[in-house]
Amino acid sequence: MTDRADTFDVVIVGGGHNGLVAAAYLGRAGLKVAVLEARGSLGGPCGTYEFMPGYRTAFTNSAGSFEPRFVDELNLASFGLRFLPTNPTVVHPFPRGTFIGWRDRARIAGQLNAFARGEADRYFQLLARLEELGRHLGASVFAPSPSLSTIARAVPAELQRLFERVFFGSLRQLLDEELVSEEAKALLAIVALNATLAPPSAPGTAIGLMMRPLSLASTPALSPDDPRRVPLRGSSGLPLGGMGAVIDALAGCCRSLGVTMLTDAPVLRVLHEGGRVSGVVTRAGDEYRTARVISAINPKTLFADLLDDAAVGAALRQDIAAVPMRGSAFKIVLALDGLPRYAGLPDDVGAADVAGVQFRVAPSLDAIERSVSEGLSGVPSHEPIMWGLIPTVTSPELAPPGRHLLSINAWHAPYALAHGNWSDMRDVFGWRCVDVLSRLMPDLKDRIVAHRFMAPNDIEEELGLVASNITHGDMLPANLFGARPHAAVHAYKTPLDGLFLSGSGVWPGGYVTGIPGFNASTAVLADIQGTVPASAYTYKD
Repeated sequence: MTDRADTFDVVIVGGGHNGLVAAAYLGRAGLKVAVLEARGSLGGPCGTYEFMPGYRTAFTNSAGSFEPRFVDELNLASFGLRFLPTNPTVVHPFPRGTFIGWRDRARIAGQLNAFARGEADRYFQLLARLEELGRHLGASVFAPSPSLSTIARAVPAELQRLFERVFFGSLRQLLDEELVSEEAKALLAIVALNATLAPPSAPGTAIGLMMRPLSLASTPALSPDDPRRVPLRGSSGLPLGGMGAVIDALAGCCRSLGVTMLTDAPVLRVLHEGGRVSGVVTRAGDEYRTARVISAINPKTLFADLLDDAAVGAALRQDIAAVPMRGSAFKIVLALDGLPRYAGLPDDVGAADVAGVQFRVAPSLDAIERSVSEGLSGVPSHEPIMWGLIPTVTSPELAPPGRHLLSINAWHAPYALAHGNWSDMRDVFGWRCVDVLSRLMPDLKDRIVAHRFMAPNDIEEELGLVASNITHGDMLPANLFGARPHAAVHAYKTPLDGLFLSGSGVWPGGYVTGIPGFNASTAVLADIQGTVPASAYTYKD
């Protein structure tokens, strides 16, 4: 504990990618900024982590959703950030053949049509219609979102039916009505749901297909090379050096702008006087005085643990603290003595073509439904849905010489088990995932020289992700737009003057975009300049 109290223009709680994006933009505006990170390193799930001696990677695998404008505006290339635009971008095995996600639309179309005649037209027409819907919602990912009821009233009559199907119908119904092949349905379903613990038959689950259309509507593509225009996610390319390279570049940018970044500095509470923020105090007792704080951690944690009733009101605090976190993330890292062989590749695709690109395991819509349903019932999935990558193909420095690292994110491993505990189930589920993946990589088990499995409770303990929920709350319509994380605080500001929100728990939600960090910085700058009318932060139905 120290007796001093450092003073800053803005203090940011949480040094994940959103906190660092916010810090960079505020530092660029000439403000004195401090970032306080609870862990011993920056970046949260995106930061480099040593899973086993000599084997390093991040919990996340892909920066495919990271907003391109931030790379340009913050000049992250000057801090070493380089992307390798792999081609193909993804491998997705199916019983009838392995799909290869080329950047060439014609090559994708050929595979879709092989699954079902005319499927490519149906697939791309659906995506085009979703983009058209995105342009008419009246919502931007770069501004506070209106409420869902306000959005509904703004949708033109000719798109009303599609709006209702996407927002209130189920993903299964939408895909069954629009597509024929199980393969095309699964390609979109795994993107739409990702980590969301909701089955494709549940209402609102098609909303995940709107994330990229909303981004395009907010900032239209300026060139055919815009990664958001490539047909499949993961298209920005792979950061050389792994996902941690994004964090390293953001941290380098922040340092160049004079931002103070402290690790091992968990914040105990937000201080306030007379209805306004006055600073924060860490668990070590260090005080940092400021008139403005950005919380880039889960809103649930902020309102439950770092604030008192006097700060924001008992009712609001209890509402946000009570938001359920339905997490199901399970991490697998395998040390390999060589690259595994892929089975079932098309004749014109070699092992070298796909060794360093993402792979996804989700054989059908029915399989996804079963996997989620098991997770919801407290049972680890028997046919796990997985996303994975061998990052050492493009970044060999992440493993010892001659070795490789396979990084897998498995889903539908429920945080709360119906029976038993994760101490007993960790290895059972981890090896189950390896068994399933061995269908794609038949010699995988023979290549493994070491492994590490991290269950949902391990991830929560290491990263502070509540209940292992990577998006800080469900990514469903009722939890998005003007309701994220709560109608009273959806515009990055809270009732406590000077306290702002960022992170995956605010609009536009989770995944590695950096947008919540940028939006919080914009709100702070507008607050300082006094340029934002109250109507910009208030939506009335």
